[in-house]
Amino acid sequence: MSVSSLPMSTGPRPESLWLRCRRLYERRETIWYLVGANLKAGHRNKTLGNLWNLLDPLASLAVYYLVFGIWLNQARRGTADYLIYLFTGVLAWRFLDGALAQAVNCIRSNRGLVSEINFPKAVFPLAICLSRLYDFLWGLLVLLVVLVLVDRAPTLHALWLGPLICMQLLLTMGLAFIVAYLGAFFADTANIMTVVLRLGFYASPILYYVRGPHATRIPEKYLAIYMLNPMAGLMESYRAALAGHQHPDPWQMLYVLGVALAVLIAGYGIFSRGEGKFAKYV
Repeated sequence: MSVSSLPMSTGPRPESLWLRCRRLYERRETIWYLVGANLKAGHRNKTLGNLWNLLDPLASLAVYYLVFGIWLNQARRGTADYLIYLFTGVLAWRFLDGALAQAVNCIRSNRGLVSEINFPKAVFPLAICLSRLYDFLWGLLVLLVVLVLVDRAPTLHALWLGPLICMQLLLTMGLAFIVAYLGAFFADTANIMTVVLRLGFYASPILYYVRGPHATRIPEKYLAIYMLNPMAGLMESYRAALAGHQHPDPWQMLYVLGVALAVLIAGYGIFSRGEGKFAKYV
């Protein structure tokens, strides 16, 4: 028998993305355990920890309002309007920022488990995103109270919050997979992420108006390009549903949903393909 007639060994076939998703779903109890561990680590499962979840966004809001609302005169449209505008943007950004800042080191900080136990490593960034979602929901509770106090009580349009939160969660999970993957292989990723997140903060409509008569930061001819940032669309949609008493722009929501799904699929695909090499690099 010639060598050429021998069967060629191609090695184990890589798992399909669908099979990886099934394996991850089977580990849902592990994900919830890690979520609980993250909450306990920040004392967010206790009364004082939850109280801080209420006070922390208010403290940040006060600082930003003093600097940008009063000093830089962004509140000239009205104190209540700017407070709501600012608070909504700060909450949405803190959700994304907190999840990515923690996810970038989630593989290296769990190197013992990564090296010794065979399980889907995607449970780490997923648990982080769900933990940050918990914080975000507490912040939204504070925002709803503020809306009532300033006579801007939400209407039925606030029901759009559910789909909008889901879209931000999908986007955040996709980005968390990407930064967790990069953080596992490149130790300097955390430092780079700090700069990128700071740039993203100022490049999103958090501190300044981008539409309406008081919009002065983004020229009209560049607004369409600016709104390609999915966080810009999310923030404007949150504001429309909560404070604007109207339904968000459907095309804007459709765009954000498309980006969120694309980032989630690409991010999970990248992360899962690199899982087998994590133990070697961390």
